Amino acid sequence: MPATTDYWINDQGGDPIFVITAPANEGLVKMLVPIVEEIKGLIGKDRRATIIFDRGGWSPNLFVRLLREGFDIVTYRKGKVDPIAQEQFSLMGEEIEGKRVEYWLHDRSVAFLKGALCLRQITRLNPTGHQTHIVTSRQDLSAVTIAYRMFERWRQENFFKYMGAEYALDS
Repeated sequence: MPATTDYWINDQGGDPIFVITAPANEGLVKMLVPIVEEIKGLIGKDRRATIIFDRGGWSPNLFVRLLREGFDIVTYRKGKVDPIAQEQFSLMGEEIEGKRVEYWLHDRSVAFLKGALCLRQITRLNPTGHQTHIVTSRQDLSAVTIAYRMFERWRQENFFKYMGAEYALDS
């Protein structure tokens, strides 16, 4: 049977907007182009939006295109990254959506494409010592907010799975 992949598009609150189903071999890097065209049709060409996605969409060349088209990005960094010394992390926290959120974070600038693309890297230190690197074009949001949005992006997938299982949404 042919396989497919679902691409869930949601708003800032995690509420779903639409879902695109495509052949599994298309890949997120290729699929982000029609997705952003659909989004621009919904929000208008002058409104800026942030796209949050996993490592499957990692492509600095794609990031340049998305930024040029008026989108910001938040994604996990792909590839080998030298670990950051634990003493360089700070416990950061804030109130988000009515609850206290805290992470051990490190925030710095990083460059790609021989310096042509400068982004922000926020790294979370887990209690086990594992480091998770997030790359973003957003300079206006706190490191805690960026980390929270990245780690909470599963809300829309859970919504569609629940609606599909309980209400036959995809029937």
